[in-house]
Amino acid sequence: MNDTTRNAGDEVVIRSAKVFEDPGFTNGDPTLSQEEITFFKENGFLLKRGLLDEPETFERILDYVWEQVPRGLIRREDPETWLAVPVEEWTEEDSARFGQMKQDGWKVRSKGGIGTESFFVDGIANHPRMREIVALFIGEPVRRARRVRGVYVQFPKAPGTEGRLGPHADGTAAQLQAMVFVADVAPHCGGFTIWPGSHLRLHPHYAVQFGNRRNPENEEALTKARESAIRDITPLEFSGKAGDVVFWHPRMIHSPGINRSAELGRPAMRYIVPCDFQRDGLTLYDHPDHGHQWWVDTRNHREDIAPTPDNVWQGWAFE
Repeated sequence: MNDTTRNAGDEVVIRSAKVFEDPGFTNGDPTLSQEEITFFKENGFLLKRGLLDEPETFERILDYVWEQVPRGLIRREDPETWLAVPVEEWTEEDSARFGQMKQDGWKVRSKGGIGTESFFVDGIANHPRMREIVALFIGEPVRRARRVRGVYVQFPKAPGTEGRLGPHADGTAAQLQAMVFVADVAPHCGGFTIWPGSHLRLHPHYAVQFGNRRNPENEEALTKARESAIRDITPLEFSGKAGDVVFWHPRMIHSPGINRSAELGRPAMRYIVPCDFQRDGLTLYDHPDHGHQWWVDTRNHREDIAPTPDNVWQGWAFE
């Protein structure tokens, strides 16, 4: 079955996602083999199974999500309430305090601090095993995280209702991004979804190699590159266990998956913690036309360079 993306025009048809199958070299070590580097360069992502073994941290994060629900609009012990997403009851104040609610998901984050708590920052983003492997991607020193993006929760779709992927590329200044599973995610249950290889197609069309600056004269070319990638590439959906981590190139086209757990007879929320990384010691700044997004921990830097078709890996630790 194909579907139409919300982000690239009604005429762009996308392919159904396939559940990712681990290559033979998949492991949970904070290391990068040459085989893994080659895979990452070609596909734009690398999955590390069981990189983090922090069940108490993961349980605290899940409890914390449910502590944020205002007025009992959804109830942890009542899966029926997960199927009727309270978009209409979610006020502007709720969005400011507890994060954005949409029909298919809830981004649990806020300017008031959600995403800056120690169990996120120290327990996830600055975990020694995370920092060790991030350094192998982008080099030392790795800037210490001050926040994560919070928790991205994907609701189960009610049986018989339409689900739609939303392929897009982030406008961040990250040099590397990661999605950390903090609960198990079964196949077809909302797993993080990517378009492998799309990072190579989009890279030449930005104003800088890593930052969120874009050239107005390149917008049409960027749009065409994005739409052709969505048409041509079969997306991959990740399932897995708490502690699995997907590292991915920041130019990657991606989407939340469609959570069909209710149709499969076992409604489940999908919880994932997005993290952003960059090297320390860079000259950070906020561009007047492409300002800093408060929920993202990375920023534009003066040392960034203009992209070319040949410099996608310039500045990486494994160039």
